[in-house]
Amino acid sequence: MSRDLRFLARELPAPRRPSVVAGALGWLFRHLPELLAVAVLVWLWSAVAGAIGRGWAALLFAAGAAVLVAVPQSRRVLLVVAGCLVTQTRLRTGLIELRLTTHSGRLPLVLWLAPTPVGERVWLWCRAGVSPEDISDETDGLRSACFAREVRVTRDRRWSSLVVLDVVRRDPLAAGRPVSSPLADSPTRTTWQKWRRTGA
Repeated sequence: MSRDLRFLARELPAPRRPSVVAGALGWLFRHLPELLAVAVLVWLWSAVAGAIGRGWAALLFAAGAAVLVAVPQSRRVLLVVAGCLVTQTRLRTGLIELRLTTHSGRLPLVLWLAPTPVGERVWLWCRAGVSPEDISDETDGLRSACFAREVRVTRDRRWSSLVVLDVVRRDPLAAGRPVSSPLADSPTRTTWQKWRRTGA
């Protein structure tokens, strides 16, 4: 569906909403990692507070949170997790608002989401009625929805319904330290340097 047709589709009545049970199950499935993290934290809090008391437990948890934020490696992990959660939530919102759904209102299925050195990568399975070209036409809206620098859409060569979205948040060329390359230690480079020295 072209962008103009999707704009006209916004004037049509909204598709029928799913049942309450289906909506609740979908919400639980989408937020399963956050719910598991909260459950683990509650269980850990109850165990620690029962052993040493609530005051000391609060102090211990505050010190642990401060260490996680202060140490660069753990802070990087927290930022990666936060980026994945933001991408998952905002991508769904962007797909809904841009009408990248089937006529019955079904969204593309998120198969997997993984962090990359510059952001996140999302694998989407397009349902019947949504094509990779539809998603590619709306990269500017998805970029804005995901708070990203850029969103790149790549269609799988074998499976036409499989789409890979690269959400780019960081510019690798703007790094504070040089980015290492495996080509720097390649045999071709070494041979070229030796030839230049002997030729000179």
